Amino acid sequence: MPATTPDRPNSPPDAATPKAPPDKRGTLRRIAEAARREFAAKGLANARVDDIAFAAGVTKQLVYHYFRSKEELFVSVLDASSADTMHGLVALELDHLPPRAALRALLNHMIDPYRDPTLSSLAQEGIRFHENHATPRNSFIELAPELQEKMRRILARGAANGDFRADLDADLVLTAAALATTSAFVSRYTVSTLSGLDVGTKNDAETWSRFSVEFVMSAVERERSDLHPLTRRANDPVPPFSAQGND
Repeated sequence: MPATTPDRPNSPPDAATPKAPPDKRGTLRRIAEAARREFAAKGLANARVDDIAFAAGVTKQLVYHYFRSKEELFVSVLDASSADTMHGLVALELDHLPPRAALRALLNHMIDPYRDPTLSSLAQEGIRFHENHATPRNSFIELAPELQEKMRRILARGAANGDFRADLDADLVLTAAALATTSAFVSRYTVSTLSGLDVGTKNDAETWSRFSVEFVMSAVERERSDLHPLTRRANDPVPPFSAQGND
């Protein structure tokens, strides 16, 4: 990804820069919310700090009072979104649920944040950024071990009671599950082209959510069944498989 030119004044703010107002927390919240919308709509390269400041009801100089550059503000927004999503997942209490119900709940909670189209757009931009930049803090990386351990416990319980296969690599299952469930909301063009679904609409998003969860469930169950059909609608019959050219 080409380096972006920081959207920053040529010289650092001088003594005339407005001091932070007393309500620092509220100001930072407004800046973060405005930045989240701006970055999601325009991406990092085209987002403007002037527009973020205007939407937040502050001056551009005050934005730079808190963030040294547009990139630093972007990283802050990304980390806040990652932290919200990951904290929600690792905080899930699933040990009291049977393994199948626990795994299904985890998968659905993976999907839930992406029902917000702003997060989908921001995640797409964030993936490109993180592939080419190291950041001082990354909540996704920091909290990943806790999510991995949660998946290990679910699969181990399922293998012990016979629900799930015993030959599963939990980390690979978690990775595949995350890609199968949430990546569709980030790669909407691919999904639209190959399946005709627009996951930006409620009905198609529900179709993909249901299908992707059943897809993962069918991969880990010890005995697969037709109870969870891999079709567009839950009540669609499962057609018999036939290979062209075979009698």
